[in-house]
Amino acid sequence: MSNPKDWFRRRQRDPLDRPLREDARHDDDDLLQLDAPIPPDAVERPRMAGLGRAQIGTALAGGERPGGERLSVPAPRGAGQAQPQRIEGEAFSVRPELLRSVAAGPSASAAGPAGEARPGSVPSVRVRAIPLVRHSPRAGAPGDPGRGNPATPLQPRSAVPPPSSHEAGDSVDALPTFTLAAPGAAWLRGRQDPSGAAHSALREAFTPTRPKQLGAQFAGRHAPMQRIISAIEEERAHVVLYGERGSGKTSLANMIAAQAEQAGYFVVRFACSTELSFEDIFRSFLRRIPATFLAGGVGATNRAGIANFEELVPPGEIGIAELVAVLARLHERHVILVIDEYDRVTNELTKNKLAELIKNMSDASAPVTLLLIGVAEDVDDLLGKHPSLQRTLVTVPLPLMTPAEIEAIIVGGEQKSGRRFAPFVRQRIVELSQGLPYHAQLLCLFAARSALRRRSTEVEREDLRYAVARAAEEAEGRAKEAYALAVASTQGGTAFRDVLFAAARCRSDAFGTFSVDDVATAAAEHGIAHTTLALQFPLKKLTEPGRGSMLRRIAALDGLRYQFTNQRLRHHVLVRQAVERGLV
Repeated sequence: MSNPKDWFRRRQRDPLDRPLREDARHDDDDLLQLDAPIPPDAVERPRMAGLGRAQIGTALAGGERPGGERLSVPAPRGAGQAQPQRIEGEAFSVRPELLRSVAAGPSASAAGPAGEARPGSVPSVRVRAIPLVRHSPRAGAPGDPGRGNPATPLQPRSAVPPPSSHEAGDSVDALPTFTLAAPGAAWLRGRQDPSGAAHSALREAFTPTRPKQLGAQFAGRHAPMQRIISAIEEERAHVVLYGERGSGKTSLANMIAAQAEQAGYFVVRFACSTELSFEDIFRSFLRRIPATFLAGGVGATNRAGIANFEELVPPGEIGIAELVAVLARLHERHVILVIDEYDRVTNELTKNKLAELIKNMSDASAPVTLLLIGVAEDVDDLLGKHPSLQRTLVTVPLPLMTPAEIEAIIVGGEQKSGRRFAPFVRQRIVELSQGLPYHAQLLCLFAARSALRRRSTEVEREDLRYAVARAAEEAEGRAKEAYALAVASTQGGTAFRDVLFAAARCRSDAFGTFSVDDVATAAAEHGIAHTTLALQFPLKKLTEPGRGSMLRRIAALDGLRYQFTNQRLRHHVLVRQAVERGLV
């Protein structure tokens, strides 16, 4: 055709088109459907090769040939049929799609007088135009009682459906949103969450990622706290506090600093990093010590134009003797310098200078106390080998918390959060935390959040299972890698898995060491058939790098003992096997 517009003009004048359009009265957005819903795979565009325009129109209207022969749409072309003919665009005078019926048995239009299908024919198409609607998800499903009923319009779905279980927070339908307003920012009324206050209370009750700042939030650790206070107050000695990562060293230092400030001590804190030098650390300290601590008070420092102690040392490198002389000028004040995360210092020159400073300050009786805090197995790992420091230092290793102290953390969190932990849950958290407050805080926080999503004030077993799964998933990569090496399937992986669990569950001392007999006792309690002699080989292999170096051997007075390389590995073993072993 010469001009496409001619086709539209002829289509408007075509009498074949009028009856269908007047009866259906559909617009361009309508769909054509059969009387009964049809599965999506039944939708197919029929092939009309060989039929003329008038014949196709008659077939669509359910008509017959002049001789009385019933028309039907030919079946799709098979391998043995003739080559297809080109269909002209004028033949398609009806725009909507055609749906072929797939109901059970042939349709009446394709059957003979006795209801049998005519050979070589396919079910005819009955077309019915209805307004645009959307099926519900179960419309047309096999066995559905509403089969054949008209589809109902799709109802709007809530943007954030109410949680129906402890997994509701992870639903793919709900977009995660903030529940608490940022400090100083206005919060839209429409986005206010009634559980925001509860989330805020949980955030303050359990703080695994933040050290405790207030004495009301601190639990346990009375013995090491008293030892450090005695060293500062009575012995005028410098203190080194060391222990496992996550054992609460910084929280304990914060409590000691608060107690010291109440008693009149001036406390200055500093957190180390690998790139800092000795001068960087102590210039920061001197900058924060006001010059009013010099003899003569405010008047003398104002006349001299001195603002702080840093101005008393020359620029550049600070000599040890110069620094000791400046600190000795403190008048009627005692300063405590807290150096946290000292284990991050890797510069040997910095460590040697600090060891020399500690010795010289003790000899000069300067009114300054150094409190060093770091992750280490012993004091030599933290300070290096300096025998002269032994008489000037008080070393305080931080042991694991007792079950009573861990339970005190849970009780304190209950009071602040308003969530009650079921007795079983409380007992299991004490056992799984293995004396580290970080793990206790983490499990409590995850479990309490799960209960909050369930809109329950009591933390139950299912919440603990959720917390255990989260703790195992969010463990450090090194812990996961070490565990994977330890339980590898080669050379008795199942036996190593059982021995690891028994070692994690066995009785240990305040620093996490245990004997082979302790492991054998725990194995028998959990139905693991291993004798004491049979346990020695897997325990020894678990100390090697090929098995992740999960354990270390310690020579003690009562014989050979074992200890997890760090207690985080012990905790990871428990949370990985807690469900299958029936702990939760």
